[in-house]
Amino acid sequence: MFNFSGNLVIEYEEDSDRRIASICRAITVLILVVILLNIVHVFKISTAMYPALFLSALILMTPTLLYNVLHLRQKAVRYFVLTLLVFMSGIMYSILSYHVIVMLVFPVVVSCLYYDIGSVIYTTAVSIPVMVVSHLTAFSLKIVPDEPLVTITGVWLYGIVPRVLELIAISIICISITGKFRRLINALVSKNNELYEEQQILVSSLSELVENQSHETGQHVKRVAAYTEILCRGLGLSEEEIWKISVASMMHDVGKICVPREILNKPGKLTEEEFEEIKNHVNYGYKLLEKSPGEIMQLAATIARQHHERYDGKGYQNNIEGEEIDLYARCVAVADVFDALVSRRCYKNAWSPGEAKELIMKEDGHQFDPKIVKLFDENFDKFLKVIEDYPDEVSEISD
Repeated sequence: MFNFSGNLVIEYEEDSDRRIASICRAITVLILVVILLNIVHVFKISTAMYPALFLSALILMTPTLLYNVLHLRQKAVRYFVLTLLVFMSGIMYSILSYHVIVMLVFPVVVSCLYYDIGSVIYTTAVSIPVMVVSHLTAFSLKIVPDEPLVTITGVWLYGIVPRVLELIAISIICISITGKFRRLINALVSKNNELYEEQQILVSSLSELVENQSHETGQHVKRVAAYTEILCRGLGLSEEEIWKISVASMMHDVGKICVPREILNKPGKLTEEEFEEIKNHVNYGYKLLEKSPGEIMQLAATIARQHHERYDGKGYQNNIEGEEIDLYARCVAVADVFDALVSRRCYKNAWSPGEAKELIMKEDGHQFDPKIVKLFDENFDKFLKVIEDYPDEVSEISD
């Protein structure tokens, strides 16, 4: 079974990127508020300090540029952003001092949004020397004119040392929070994989039951799943989506469970009433699956209902056409028809793959979606390989 742990972690980290970018934009607004308060004389900041404030604002917009605009997600980029935030906090403290004490721990707190303890430790390690330099810079600029921070000894004893201890305490708390995040993410990954595994087992069991009901071999659903996987990969879908759809495709004919055996396995031509009952298997399948829990089962419900719809609107239901038909059902439609043609059935002999391909190509834009037919044509050699990998066992096919 495909392991989706990496995908969940990536989603979590990308969400953290967006949150950090959003927080930094909010801090940028606060910087503008600080400037406004300085203009109305609430703060006493020399206008010579404005370049430092604007530099801080520029740094704070960097996460938005890297994450939201350029979509850079590498770990090195995240560490670069955290480093910039540390230096930004140092700049802010140098010129605003005790007005913005919280800025000293801001980067460390932000770093725990990731579930990587290493990022918290790294940010803390970078923050300590930056904090020391910031205090000394504030001292040299005489930002705080009051005792005891007007002497170098006072700065060390009553400024730097307490702040370092506070930063270490905050770091310990953040490491604890990050560890809890890690445990929660790992538990989510485990539960998610268990859910997918349970759905896959259920799908396999039901698909085997369907094949036994219709006297077809279990290889049919395996081939349809393999063909569907080829087509979905051609569409450029993610590996997770490809896996889900290929598994769900195995349930395309689950509604045949509700169709009488004598109709399913009738060797001769079906009557009009019998054919209508066969057509109803799409509705039976949908009703069996529509309330089933799990994303795969919901995908399977849609595929079961729509895989016999035609691109020109002349399918089983005659009320949807073209792009209205679910994309995944359009993929399964090609896969199912191709495999039905190249397989032996109680009512027909197997066609050659070449003959089946000719019919599929002929139905381009009529029965099938043109872009799916194009992918089928481009990957025909892979379809042939699937036939080789999952051959029918003749003894299992009823005469």
